[in-house]
Amino acid sequence: MSQPYHSLEAELHDAFWEAEDDGSEVRLMADFLKKFPGTALEIGSGSGRLMFPLIEMGFAVEGLELSADMIELGKVSARQMGIEPTVHEGDMSAWDDGRKFYSLLAPAFTLQLSDDPEKTLRHWHGLLENSGGLYLTVFMPYAELLGDLPENEWYEDHRVTLPDGREGLLETRHTLDQEKQVVEREHRYTLTGDPPQTHTSKQSIRWIEHQEMISLLAQCGFRVERFFLDFDPRRVVSDPDRVDFDGILTYLAVRSAT
Repeated sequence: MSQPYHSLEAELHDAFWEAEDDGSEVRLMADFLKKFPGTALEIGSGSGRLMFPLIEMGFAVEGLELSADMIELGKVSARQMGIEPTVHEGDMSAWDDGRKFYSLLAPAFTLQLSDDPEKTLRHWHGLLENSGGLYLTVFMPYAELLGDLPENEWYEDHRVTLPDGREGLLETRHTLDQEKQVVEREHRYTLTGDPPQTHTSKQSIRWIEHQEMISLLAQCGFRVERFFLDFDPRRVVSDPDRVDFDGILTYLAVRSAT
């Protein structure tokens, strides 16, 4: 089963992302959706951070989210924005309402929360129309792998000040399983206030090397049309292992006809 976000993990998720992201993935997904007219499904849509702006642009996008807490947060945001999105509650590796979508969006490293990425990709293949598109972003945890973040040591991961003046803090420590290609993370969330709030969680993130990802997508019935680095479509290289980058890879693929 995939890993849902609960409590402060859900509440602070978007604030941490927005502090570091200028909306680049929204723009990238919008460009991608123009090539695949018809209803799209964002997998791991959360509270609508990426999906709701796409809906405001006029795209037909539905969401799939495992976390009930994230869905409830999204309902509040949707009312404030004056939109009525369709968000399904379910696991990305199993949910299926019998329809086929013209494209799937899997941003923000969602696939790496799956217990079995191959099984999940094969399931996604079944959710798509023939020649439907797949937008997929993954990352390589180079800071952990290269020792920039030592194992079993707590460090400040994110800090943000909310509009109401409260401060949110995320502290993280990790261990590596090189054989399984998994980073096991422990998280400590703190939100100032009266009273202050705290929340702890664990998360398993699987990393997939570039050539392994290309092979895996092909095995699961997808043809990669292009990929680029660090949310920059201009950063197209033949071998990511030979260049210096932040570890973020975006794949644009098409479902092979059956």
